[in-house]
Amino acid sequence: MKILFWNTNKNGNINQHVAQLVKENDIDIFVAAEYEADKDELTNMFKVNDQHLVSCNTLGCDRISIWSNYINVKPVIQSKYYSIQIIQDKFILCSVHLITNLHGDMSEERLAITQQLMHDIKETENTIHSQKTIIIGDFNEMPYGKSCLNANGLHGLPAFNVEDRPTRVVNDKEYTKYYNPMWSLLGDFSYPPGTYYLNQSKLNSPMWYMLDQVIISRDILPLFEKDKLRIITSYGCMDLADRNKHPNRSISDHFPIMCVINDK
Repeated sequence: MKILFWNTNKNGNINQHVAQLVKENDIDIFVAAEYEADKDELTNMFKVNDQHLVSCNTLGCDRISIWSNYINVKPVIQSKYYSIQIIQDKFILCSVHLITNLHGDMSEERLAITQQLMHDIKETENTIHSQKTIIIGDFNEMPYGKSCLNANGLHGLPAFNVEDRPTRVVNDKEYTKYYNPMWSLLGDFSYPPGTYYLNQSKLNSPMWYMLDQVIISRDILPLFEKDKLRIITSYGCMDLADRNKHPNRSISDHFPIMCVINDK
């Protein structure tokens, strides 16, 4: 299962880029945030490229659009900020586009949304008797933010092995652990150091932000191919970065990300 996520920044001409990325990377599921291009046109492009992705039902979640080549896809809970789908009766895909801090600190509001999100995921896991959960999207905060890292949020840890205890207790309450592999891509050991770039006139600014992430449950760990996790900056001869190596805003202000889950 190859999943591509991209915040397409309301670009009405994004389809040509999406279609080529899907073709070049043999994508099974494409998830978009801020998608405002022609869905029918994109679906037809997939067909021309001999890709069999069709649009999924995300009615109730206008911030997320999904295409999949899996026939067995069932929409579950559709919130303003996230869409939960069941893939092949055993995988839970939660696609998110959370609120931004551009107009002020919204960390507490984001945490409240993720708490409801985790409640809905637990309900879905209990319903289908599976804990194979993948959370992907634009979290609009860094991996160390409250929503992503807090035990009462997504609890996305930078290190987590199958042999580790699956939960931890804080103030007599037990919280399920999740793994956030995007921690390993932070910083300049490899390019790019994030998925979004913004140089603000403020003292506290990393400039590079890892806003687009994937967080997985313990049961996905053995299936997750770490070496194939990527922030995509180009395809074919097309560069998605500008001359400063930042996301080219004429295409999108975010770089897309790709992850691979072995579902065979």
